[in-house]
Amino acid sequence: MNALTEEQLGELREDFAYNDQDANGRLSFDEFRTLLEDLEAGISEEEARIGFEEIDTDRDGAIEFDEFVAWWTAD
Repeated sequence: MNALTEEQLGELREDFAYNDQDANGRLSFDEFRTLLEDLEAGISEEEARIGFEEIDTDRDGAIEFDEFVAWWTAD
């Protein structure tokens, strides 16, 4: 997972869990949209949907932790 330290990985797990409001281990589109709003990303619903679909690399309709890490640490 992109050569993260244990501390960095732990912080990402905390961030992911915080945004996983139903605690099912996956971020739904609504949870992802809330995350973007919290980050004050200022993007439209359509842009958020496009981003969500790009992050959801296995196309199962949710963002799992490994997909979240890949997104968060992408260059």
